[in-house]
Amino acid sequence: MFGEKYWQWAVIFCSSSLLMVVITYLDRQKSYFLMWLSSVSVGVFFWSLELLAASVSFSKFIYGLTLYIALSSFLFVIIVFESHYRNQVIENKRFAMFDEMTAKKNYRSFVKEFGQSLQLAGEQQKPIAFIMLDIDHFKLINDTYGHLSGNQVLKFVAVDLINNTYDFDSQADVYRLGGEEFGIFLTNTNLAETQKFAQKCRYSLSQLAVPIDNGMLHLTASFGCDISRTGDDFNTFYQRVDQYLYQAKNNGGNKVNNF
Repeated sequence: MFGEKYWQWAVIFCSSSLLMVVITYLDRQKSYFLMWLSSVSVGVFFWSLELLAASVSFSKFIYGLTLYIALSSFLFVIIVFESHYRNQVIENKRFAMFDEMTAKKNYRSFVKEFGQSLQLAGEQQKPIAFIMLDIDHFKLINDTYGHLSGNQVLKFVAVDLINNTYDFDSQADVYRLGGEEFGIFLTNTNLAETQKFAQKCRYSLSQLAVPIDNGMLHLTASFGCDISRTGDDFNTFYQRVDQYLYQAKNNGGNKVNNF
């Protein structure tokens, strides 16, 4: 049924489909109705011209236009479904790797990226630094001011840490390890620079004024830090710095400890 006289139909169909794809991928803000409308508009225009020019009968016009709209709509549904699926996959990956509260990478991301960096450091025989911190008396903050205020503290701490971290190393990142604990690992540094950076972060956090319902809340944090040693694996390095951190807390908090 599709003889040579219908070659224009195939050309218009492909052109309109391409237009739909371009609009779908380049402008996600448009409504699906407008995207669908664009996918059929060229075909409708073409078949209307064919009818006005008396190139086709009215019955062929209805048949061709109906088939065109049906096929265009089918292709549109496929592309929309694929777009939804791809966006859902991306969103799921982000939720799996980021902490929703602070918008910083979570413990899952930390384990993966820290493990990779530690392995690379061992191969290149270049140490990496690891800093772990814990907000002092965070349970008291929650119990006294409420969990919403505690959440506000976590967000402000995360922002302050990332600002200081980017100033020190634009390639580094901040991870929420769980609860009120955060972690940072650095490359191309030494223990003295790591201690200095940790002290800077500690002081910066001590100057924070977090707005809450009852006024402004001030806080401190305890830090543990060290650089990797020969033979360190993930657990060995992590547990050592974790121990340094809790020694700092047991000594009154608001300290940086690396021994």
